[in-house]
Amino acid sequence: MKKCYYLIAALLLSMFAGSCTKNSTPTPAPNYSIPTTYNFSNVNYNDQKFLLAMADQIVAKINTANSIPNTAIDAQTLKDMFNNANNRFNDSALNLNGSGLKLAAYCSPLAAADLMNYFDSVALYSQSSATAKAGIAGVAPSSATPTKKYLLSPTGIFYSQVVKKTIMGGICAYEIANVYMVDSVSNSVDNSSVVTGQGTLLEHHWDEGFGFFGVPIDFPTNTTGLKYFGSYSNQVDAGLHSNSTIMNAFLKGRAAISNKDLGTKSSQASIIISTFDKLDAGAIVQEMKETDANIQAGDLVAAYGTLSEAVGFVRDLKYNTSSSRIITDAQIAQLEALFDSSNPNSPNFYNFADAGMTAAQIMAKTDAIRQFVGNVYNFNATELGAL
Repeated sequence: MKKCYYLIAALLLSMFAGSCTKNSTPTPAPNYSIPTTYNFSNVNYNDQKFLLAMADQIVAKINTANSIPNTAIDAQTLKDMFNNANNRFNDSALNLNGSGLKLAAYCSPLAAADLMNYFDSVALYSQSSATAKAGIAGVAPSSATPTKKYLLSPTGIFYSQVVKKTIMGGICAYEIANVYMVDSVSNSVDNSSVVTGQGTLLEHHWDEGFGFFGVPIDFPTNTTGLKYFGSYSNQVDAGLHSNSTIMNAFLKGRAAISNKDLGTKSSQASIIISTFDKLDAGAIVQEMKETDANIQAGDLVAAYGTLSEAVGFVRDLKYNTSSSRIITDAQIAQLEALFDSSNPNSPNFYNFADAGMTAAQIMAKTDAIRQFVGNVYNFNATELGAL
């Protein structure tokens, strides 16, 4: 009788062990290929091409005030372009005016409010007929390249670049990191019903995110015609290796979506979100490097331009609402104070860098900004040196 019990127990133990062994076997990864270029079936991000073309024309309109003093820019015209109202675009084969698209529909609410204020400032300062100097808005030439001129505010802010950076962070990066990739991580949109020429809604969201990156389908092998963050990714790639990181994630994630590999899709979306956060930080450091070059060349006006770009990127950090964003609101406030501790929300670049300061004094300030960003984002010395 005992032998019978022992045999039954052994049999049950064997069955239990076999069951555990079977369940512990990892599920093989789906078998599919990942292309080396963004060449998938049913890809459509034409809307993003139109929207970036609209952004180009807004910046170009603002830049008409750079060369000749008192070339007034109408604030309402810029606001109409932002909302695609009243046929303000110089139309082409893209038919921007009749596209039904508007940048305002894709913009972070905070960035949209900032842009309205910037448009008003551009309109006000573009009416000046003076040469720009401390306390007086106007146009000033670069000392190194006199044909290159800047419309500066009374505090030396070059709003053309602040607007462009706001579009980059408040529309392009905002849509990628805070909308399309969040949709992908949460599986909140459909991935079953296919629309010919567009794919599933999830595939289309992913493609639109890629469109806002501003790179060709064979990036980074091909770096021709880079726009917005695509251009800056290439500029800081030596330090962050962002080109291949972002592009490979877009490729792998899109292939995963089409093959219902939701785990891989989510992991690649998370990579894109975190890399865009670091990319913005790296761009701030890179602008400090350019500011140093301008200071060493004795070109304060150009330095005000690169400082304006840097402040634009700092403000972009606020538009990123991702829970994985590295920098905190308190640290952003500390970073802004490094540009002007007395008025961090509207820095005076004539106080940051003026003719009465030595190059070493000014570059000590840029280095403080560089080191602060590096410490927050854990960039090592090699990365900081390469940015």
